[in-house]
Amino acid sequence: MVSVEVNCRTTKIWLGEDGIVRMESLPGAEETLEDSIENITAAAKFSNGEKSLALVDIRNLKSITKPAREYYSGPETAKVTKACAILVGSPVTKVIGNFYLKLNKTIFPLRLFYSEASAVSWLKGFGK
Repeated sequence: MVSVEVNCRTTKIWLGEDGIVRMESLPGAEETLEDSIENITAAAKFSNGEKSLALVDIRNLKSITKPAREYYSGPETAKVTKACAILVGSPVTKVIGNFYLKLNKTIFPLRLFYSEASAVSWLKGFGK
């Protein structure tokens, strides 16, 4: 059950019962730098001032700008992220995800998954 949900322009964000911050791209989302800032600011509200585990579902994402990718891999995101699992589900999102990983190295662990269960299991290896 989702107790509180934040709806940003491109993303739905909530805290799962397992303590993992969930971010789900809205269908056809085209993400800009402003969107990434809004999303990380909203997600940070669920972490009580600590770094959190994040599960990001980009299966509905249409596109993301270079400045947005850079923001997600940068220090502002690292301040609130302990580890991040990204769910991909199609060749398009796999290309987006792999592009993100190759060009935008993060300073926190980040990995792509097709299975939500596998992603959650990997994230739980980092504690809460």
